[in-house]
Amino acid sequence: MRISLVTLARSAVLLWLLLWATTSFAQADASRVHWTPEASSAPPEQIPPDAPLSAGAWVAHGTLTLVPLGGVYAASRLGNERAWAAGAQTGAGMVAGWIPSGLLFARAQAAGPRWAEWEVSLFGVGLVATPALAGLGTWTMGEWAFHGSQHRERALLGAMGGAAVGTLLGVAAYEALEQLAAPGSQLKAWRRGIALGLVGSGATAGYQWAGGGPRAR
Repeated sequence: MRISLVTLARSAVLLWLLLWATTSFAQADASRVHWTPEASSAPPEQIPPDAPLSAGAWVAHGTLTLVPLGGVYAASRLGNERAWAAGAQTGAGMVAGWIPSGLLFARAQAAGPRWAEWEVSLFGVGLVATPALAGLGTWTMGEWAFHGSQHRERALLGAMGGAAVGTLLGVAAYEALEQLAAPGSQLKAWRRGIALGLVGSGATAGYQWAGGGPRAR
């Protein structure tokens, strides 16, 4: 497989800039938290995990669930791929990105600034590993389980790039839904599924677009 070094360099620079910008914002948010040793000994405020959700929160969850489904359909139209094949590629990306995506939604314990630093570090690792593995999973499914793309090298880069965009959108969607669901903690698995759906559909869209569609059967 031959991949242009210039293309790899550009992709690496773009990914580094996205990582730097996101972790910088996260570090800035963490630095504004005032922590004192006395505060750590106080019992944390108990928030009922089964607090009822508002109607707006339910509507937002349902609406954003449709976005990845629309992304799968759009990806199938980009490369004239069958819709069920594009769905399988999206599912492969979601499965491959499942474990590293957990680092994106980890929450620091209320034990001081050091935990906040760990949270930012883990977020950065997840921000890099999730699109890489999700894109690789989508590419592998498309190339080996189906007829493959017309340009394998471009398809791999496109899948990873699309997964990176989907990761950023997924994190934003997760945080927005988290705010709507506060103070309760219901539907976390649903919110994570929506975020992973955006990652997988983004990877599939990038794979189909950059790969030029499936090879002739």
